[in-house]
Amino acid sequence: MSARDQISDYLLGELDAADRARFEAALETDAWLAAEVARLRPVVARLDALEPAAWAPLPDLPPLVALPPEPAREAAPPRPARPARTGWWRRSLTLRPLPAGALAAALLALGIAAGLLLGGGDDEGGSSGGRVLALAPVEPLGGAAAGTARLAADRATVHLTGLPPSKDGEFYELWLLNGPEDLVSLGSFSVPASGEIDVTVPVPGDAKSFAAIDVSVEPPDGDPAHSKQSVLRAPLQAS
Repeated sequence: MSARDQISDYLLGELDAADRARFEAALETDAWLAAEVARLRPVVARLDALEPAAWAPLPDLPPLVALPPEPAREAAPPRPARPARTGWWRRSLTLRPLPAGALAAALLALGIAAGLLLGGGDDEGGSSGGRVLALAPVEPLGGAAAGTARLAADRATVHLTGLPPSKDGEFYELWLLNGPEDLVSLGSFSVPASGEIDVTVPVPGDAKSFAAIDVSVEPPDGDPAHSKQSVLRAPLQAS
C-alpha cells in the first residue's frame, strides 16, 4: 500500500488497530508524512461535512446516446472481488461532480492533477523553474502579509509570510479564480505561529483560463465555497 493510500485510510478511520499503531508511530519520525496528514486532514473534514444534498445526482441530464455494440472479445479471467469502501471516497466516485472548490480538494487528496505550464519561463524540473508572481495583500485582511507564487509545468509553489497563525479549526485556502462563481481550489493549509509557510500543490489543466491566484482564510463551517475573505492575490494574466 502506498504512503498516500495509508494517509487516506488513516484519515478515514479505515486502518485496523495494528496498522493504525504502526502509522502513528511513523508520524513521530517522518516529517514528510506528518506534513501530508496535516495538509489533507481539513480536506477530508470539509468533504465529510457536506450535506447529503450536495451528493445528489444532477437534474435534467441529457439522454445518453446509444453506442454501437463492440466486437466480441475473448473473455478475460474474472478479477477478485474488492472490498467495498465507505464514506467520502465511495461518494466521490459514485455520485455527482462536487462543487468547484470541493472537487479540486478531492482531486488533490487523490493525487490526480493534469500538468500545464502557466507561461512566462521554462520549467527546469526543480524549484528554480517556472514563472514567479508577487502576491499583494488584499485589504482589510491582508495587513503585513506578503508572498510569492512560482508556477511551473505541473505545480504551484507558494511562499507566504506575515500571515496570522491559523486559529482552532480555521485554515487558509489557495485558489485560481475569475470571479465568485468561477474558481477552483488548489488546496488548504494551516499557518504556524511563525506566520510563514511554503506550500506546493498540483495545478489543473485549465489553469491558463483563470485571471488570478488567491489566498483566503476559511472558517470551520464545512462550506466548500470561497469565504470571500481574501488576504493575498496576484494576477495571472498580463494587463
